[in-house]
Amino acid sequence: MSHLCLLICRVDDDSNPDQMTELHRIELPPAEPSHLEPETSLDELETQTLAIGQEVMRKLLVEQWKEIDRLLVEDYQKSFPPGEG
Repeated sequence: MSHLCLLICRVDDDSNPDQMTELHRIELPPAEPSHLEPETSLDELETQTLAIGQEVMRKLLVEQWKEIDRLLVEDYQKSFPPGEG
């Protein structure tokens, strides 16, 4: 049996594009139709999809904020050359 997972990875622009750093691995619930009730299966699938989508977006935004913060700190540090202060 297999299952699906989502990977959020960082790809550095100046390196091999096939070289990725895994930041988050999100395991998706197994697709087991036998556990679904025919009358509510679409509702349950939609609820799962929305919850997973929100988790993925939350993790992506946090990683993006971390990157923006890192770049802003680098820019700020450039205004204080080594040897001063």
